[in-house]
Amino acid sequence: MKVLALMPALYDTSPGQRFRLEQWATYLEKDGFHFTFLPFEDETLHQVIYQPGQYIKKAQLMMQAFIRRLEFLTTTQKFDLVFIYREAAAIGPAVIERLVAQQGLPIIYDFDDPIWMSYRSPTNGFLSRLKWPSKTATICRLAKTVMVGNSLLAQYAKQYTDRVSVVPSTIDMKDYPPKGDHQEQATVTLGWTGSHSTLPFLEDIKTPLQQVTSIYSFRLSVISHTDTYQMEGVPTFSKLWKADTEALDLHDADIGLAPFPNTGWTPWRCHGKILQYMAIGIPTIASPIGIIPDYIQDGVNGFLASTDQEWVEKLSRLIENPNLRREMGLAGRKTVENRYSAAVWVPKLKEILRSAASTTQL
Repeated sequence: MKVLALMPALYDTSPGQRFRLEQWATYLEKDGFHFTFLPFEDETLHQVIYQPGQYIKKAQLMMQAFIRRLEFLTTTQKFDLVFIYREAAAIGPAVIERLVAQQGLPIIYDFDDPIWMSYRSPTNGFLSRLKWPSKTATICRLAKTVMVGNSLLAQYAKQYTDRVSVVPSTIDMKDYPPKGDHQEQATVTLGWTGSHSTLPFLEDIKTPLQQVTSIYSFRLSVISHTDTYQMEGVPTFSKLWKADTEALDLHDADIGLAPFPNTGWTPWRCHGKILQYMAIGIPTIASPIGIIPDYIQDGVNGFLASTDQEWVEKLSRLIENPNLRREMGLAGRKTVENRYSAAVWVPKLKEILRSAASTTQL
């Protein structure tokens, strides 16, 4: 089966894409599925899109990308299925999606964020208005099947179609070796990883981290789009995120941090960083919002913390007790292996793709 995958970003540059189809494709290709990944952005747009300013250049590059999408439509008939992650084009209404549907090609539409909500990018300002978030409902109607990352997103999609499947973002466990034994050490490392859009959430726990650093020796390791981030009053080491070292870079951490506000997009998201921490076998402390309590059973395979006092208390317990870190880390890894690993979900993916391609688009 030949599948055309329309993705926003260049291959292997976006965590969301990698935890969705890119990761699954490596398994599916062994069973006769052949994928052609077609990103919306090119290398030039990729280099500037999250840099501040340069609005005219960004707008020009986005228009050029949109035209490339239109030109490629003349070749789509050689595919059996079109897989769209988030949107076919980063700007404008569902033009590309409508044209694909008019050709009779079945569409699988996949999203793992509440992309129907308006969002103003901190680096792109008014260009965010070009994204046309209302097209999410249109694409749901056009799709043969809608795949979403969690049950909350499914509630939204089911307003527009009854053809909805929940497939969580997964971890390819062979790429996430366990950290190993949690030795007692003088300086424990607290780890955080994420994008430019979620880095501000780390500031939400600045006060409890400052309180803990007055009691215990630890450092904060931050992996993101910048290597200059520093938290006031907290020993901080920043490192640029890289796809090829992402999992092993997390091995520097002894405890994973996942603070989130219960506002806007955040409660709807899939929060892949939590699964990453759990996969390598380190205990995670997270905010109890959205589907996060589905991942973490408080006190068993991690901790949930709502208040500054809870963050201080649960950080202190893990910093003091390497055995507790080891036990929770092992329990977290087992959770991912059993419920959120790529190998567990690939059979469901095969079923969805084959079913979508078996009949013509409605």
